[in-house]
Amino acid sequence: MPPRPATPRRSPAPRHATASRRERHKADVRDRLLRAAFELFGTRSFNATTVEDITQAADVAKGTFFNYFPTKELLLSEMGEHRLDILRAALAEAQQNRAPLRDVLHRLLFAAMDEPARSRGLSRCMLLGPLSSEPVVSVAQRTIARGRQILREIMEIGQRRGEIRRDWPAADLAFLYQQEYFGALYLWAFDSNLNLPRCLERTFASFWAGAKVQAGNSRKRPS
Repeated sequence: MPPRPATPRRSPAPRHATASRRERHKADVRDRLLRAAFELFGTRSFNATTVEDITQAADVAKGTFFNYFPTKELLLSEMGEHRLDILRAALAEAQQNRAPLRDVLHRLLFAAMDEPARSRGLSRCMLLGPLSSEPVVSVAQRTIARGRQILREIMEIGQRRGEIRRDWPAADLAFLYQQEYFGALYLWAFDSNLNLPRCLERTFASFWAGAKVQAGNSRKRPS
């Protein structure tokens, strides 16, 4: 019999390609766990949702959860990181100087409410979940502080451009913006009759009335 032709050897996949696939897989699993958790938190509540519930909804092994999140409680911090990414995107837009700061901040408010708007249950989880234990409270405090720092940088850009009043510190304006956001989030979470788009428009109008450049900067800084 004639000899069989040699099977051509496959070139090994480049290491960077293998690593890239591995990273994509890890990111996909993390995303599935997060989305499953957020949906369950919104429909069942945080306390009524178990790790097994989350992994079943995400179609991954229960033990896989702990490769990504040490505890169910700390999974909430990932939602905080997502909120920070929305703020970072607004900061990048402000730094590009392609749109008025009013428009940037208006879009930011609606973008920050996009996910909570899908479920009042999820909104309540966002508000009450971080209060469930001291470690989670600490994570929430750090996330809010980091968010305020990003907002302060946005306000400083507006002040340099002459679009936002300079007689108030940028940090105070950042605090005011957060205060308006959390007020709207709270109302949406607990008021079943709330018209969210109208509420957000009025919320932003209230913020902007105080933040925009005032005639002669005559308005005093609040004590």
